Amino acid sequence: MMIAELGYTKYVMSNKDAVTIADILEKAELYEQKWRKEEDGGTTYHVYDNDKQFTLTTISESLYRMAKLAGKPFKE
Repeated sequence: MMIAELGYTKYVMSNKDAVTIADILEKAELYEQKWRKEEDGGTTYHVYDNDKQFTLTTISESLYRMAKLAGKPFKE
């Protein structure tokens, strides 16, 4: 199993799925919309090369099983 970290969220998935996502994200471009007042020219739209980083980390089977048993943490 692998942990894929995108932004501030971590996802657990199979190695195969993690590599597939990494391949897709590597080819993706970023899209951004910048709001501006109409008198300043209005909203602009931008597509540009992906300069974001994502992380893939291997998780052992025993750690995965232990974390899975623990389930979702309680909010305190």
